[in-house]
Amino acid sequence: MTVELGRIESGVETPMRDGVPLRGDLWRPPAPAPAVIFRTPYGRREIGSDALHPRHCLAGGFAALAQDTRGRFDSGGEWRAVMWEQEAEDTYDTVEWAAAQPWCDGNVFLAGTSYLGIVAWLGAALRPPHLRGIAPAMTTGAAADARDTGGALRLDHLVGWLAYMAADWLGRQGPDADPALAARVAALIHDPERAMRRLPLAGMPELDLPGFPIRIGDLLAGRVRALPDWDHAAVEVPVLSVTGWYDVYASATVRGHLEMRRLRPDLRHELIVGPWAHTGALTHLQGEVNFGVAASAAAARLPERHLDFFRRCLDGPGESAPVLYFLMGADEWRTAERWPPAGTAGLALHLTGPAVAGGTPGGLAAGPDPAGPAEPDGYVHDPADPVPSRGGRVLHLGRLVPGPLDLGRIAARPDVLLYLGDVLGEDTDVTGRVRLRLSFATDAADADVMARLVDRLPDGRLLPVCEGAVRLSHRDGPGTPVPRGEVIPLEIDLGYTARRFGEGHSIGLLLSSSSFPHFDRNQGGGEPVATAGPGTPSTQSVHYGASVLLLGGEGER
Repeated sequence: MTVELGRIESGVETPMRDGVPLRGDLWRPPAPAPAVIFRTPYGRREIGSDALHPRHCLAGGFAALAQDTRGRFDSGGEWRAVMWEQEAEDTYDTVEWAAAQPWCDGNVFLAGTSYLGIVAWLGAALRPPHLRGIAPAMTTGAAADARDTGGALRLDHLVGWLAYMAADWLGRQGPDADPALAARVAALIHDPERAMRRLPLAGMPELDLPGFPIRIGDLLAGRVRALPDWDHAAVEVPVLSVTGWYDVYASATVRGHLEMRRLRPDLRHELIVGPWAHTGALTHLQGEVNFGVAASAAAARLPERHLDFFRRCLDGPGESAPVLYFLMGADEWRTAERWPPAGTAGLALHLTGPAVAGGTPGGLAAGPDPAGPAEPDGYVHDPADPVPSRGGRVLHLGRLVPGPLDLGRIAARPDVLLYLGDVLGEDTDVTGRVRLRLSFATDAADADVMARLVDRLPDGRLLPVCEGAVRLSHRDGPGTPVPRGEVIPLEIDLGYTARRFGEGHSIGLLLSSSSFPHFDRNQGGGEPVATAGPGTPSTQSVHYGASVLLLGGEGER
């Protein structure tokens, strides 16, 4: 016997409140069913995330609408590269239109990764009456991203995304496209770092395209918001938040989950975190590590877990735990009633010297040196020769590779300090938030500190676990004075993780003042990012006594 799952209809029109028709593909079962909406600017037929796909929805008895956003591909209206208010309204209108269709039973959900997840948040904040829940994966907002970057700029992320959109914009012009402009964008995609090294950054000719609806200088100067913000308190439906420990938005996604649980404890908000990066393919292979076949989204039944969440939104919470996370190092899935899990122990490790940049590591000890603080350790930061970005929580739009990649060559540089704890005699789990309290000084008008928690394996490899950054002139908000040569207390948020440091391993910390091109180079003169010219080398120093690495703990949310 053959059972019909449903049918796919192409080019389905959804009218917006201003009369503009948006078009999508409809995956519909034989009878009216709850609907899941995916709204994307990247092409509705290119949805490739392992998190959830329209075909999973149809197989699970849900209808699904994959829609091109305004001005993209087959949808009408004008596309603008940054139009968050419009995206929110269009999402609201799409939800309410879908709920009224004969193929929908009146219950609607929003889902998707990255941009798709952000528009789900934005639409939910407008409170569509028929929205029953959202499942945004790997998302952030402007305030959350500023916290994660500490005031530095995700340069490779921004340039890579603009290059992708510019190439698409030129390609859609067909034979009318200027070959010279196309060649310029192609050169940027082929070698983005060369363009990002030229100063000032606002003068990047590869993205200075007549007619292209956004200027990089406007983004760099803050005249245009690259990311939106939304009011979490306005979201009145359950939220399933999904991310990976090597996702560039990992910490923002986890904080969004915690904020929803704080604001709306009456609703069931769920969290899933795997060992994944910000990519569509959520496999068990990340960086140079195989986390085991159970680590993949497919093995974890991630699409089915989405649909189960939607069913719980309609039928009740059921028996499942609201938090599912992957404990790296142990390479197994864990469940919990909350994040961080109840009973999670914290660990405080004090930085001890001396540490020689590129040479002898300093120490990480359970208490401060009883003999008193050592002399400060230092290194010279040269913006013309920045520490290269490698692995960790980066985006792959340009030439960077995310995930756990050995940082041994980074640690050997003369502008990087490494601190290592003792070789562990037993497995040690770090679960929850990671912070660094650091006493730091610079002789420049401004400087950055990049901090990375690392796992030193018995074979000597240094694998990144989580990371954070702070720009001194933004440590208490933009424009904070930087007293040259004075010791400044910093607190650097390295975000959240779940990592088992195995017996024979060591807990480590890497410190530097650059990570290029993931972040822009701080030239040290205090000028705005968009217009800063070449800087000069500066001397940075790390001071002991009050410098401490805080790892996990139930109370640190």
